[in-house]
Amino acid sequence: MSLVEPLPAAALAGISVVALLLARRVRRLLADLGALSAQVDGLAARIAVAEQEVAEARLRTEAAETVLLEKGLADEDDLEAARRQSDGTPDELRRDDLH
Repeated sequence: MSLVEPLPAAALAGISVVALLLARRVRRLLADLGALSAQVDGLAARIAVAEQEVAEARLRTEAAETVLLEKGLADEDDLEAARRQSDGTPDELRRDDLH
């Protein structure tokens, strides 16, 4: 009689192979997750920069509008028409209650 029964030994070998394959897959998935995490961090940084640039542009726009109004070079209707023209939204799609 052998020290190891053939059927349990084969089952253990099969489970070991499956465990090894799963461990490799988990390592690959963790590496992919790390790469995706780095991409998300990069995108988040780019979004933060873009948001800052938008905020600065808005401040400059508001300052320019104020100057135009104070100097009498434009009125509110002129500024609203310029806004509509610059954002490319057709008048029929623009609704003030959406802002």
